[in-house]
Amino acid sequence: MTVEITTLEQPIDAMYLIHKALRGEADRTVELARSLETGCSLQAFKLAFTAWATAIVYHADEEVGTEMSKFVDESSKAAVDCPVERVKWALLEKEDSEYARLLEGVMDVMTVLEEDIGATSVIPRTKQHLYGQVIALRVAQEDHLETGEAMVIPLIRGNLSVECQLEAVGALLIDHESDDQSWVIDWISQYFTLKENGLLRDLASYARQAQPVA
Repeated sequence: MTVEITTLEQPIDAMYLIHKALRGEADRTVELARSLETGCSLQAFKLAFTAWATAIVYHADEEVGTEMSKFVDESSKAAVDCPVERVKWALLEKEDSEYARLLEGVMDVMTVLEEDIGATSVIPRTKQHLYGQVIALRVAQEDHLETGEAMVIPLIRGNLSVECQLEAVGALLIDHESDDQSWVIDWISQYFTLKENGLLRDLASYARQAQPVA
């Protein structure tokens, strides 16, 4: 049972909601991998994994292209002469390496699906291999999320204005390049309580209002 998020003190705290959904996707995919039986179809697992992998990649890509990445760039410049800033920069670099490991984990699961199993049915050896890679991906994701929650989010809360945070959160929640711009919100909302969905809707509304006019 996960803890309900009852308040968002700053816009960037929406990251906690997104992380909750990512953890939910991970748990669902791991359980499907664990419960695979010899000779069974992989269809349900593939659907769950595709949803999880899509969310991972979108979440990470949007982090790179928003105010959060701009803050990382500024931190790297400040780190040259200040010992405290050097520590902060080292932590942010750690998150980058975890992100790379996360994407490698996604590829590792895809390799098992395409090369080890392919068009054949599940056998005990391939099930064990697939399950091991899915567990490794969940561990990599948890490392990434924990670093973000313990180190990166507090740094952003203390250094970015509310307006900049809304811009960053808007990029994470609203996919302007998709025909269905609200797919991220629809996806993560399935893991939330009524209270959390209320917080999400309110924040998404503020983020839309804060988006620059094209």
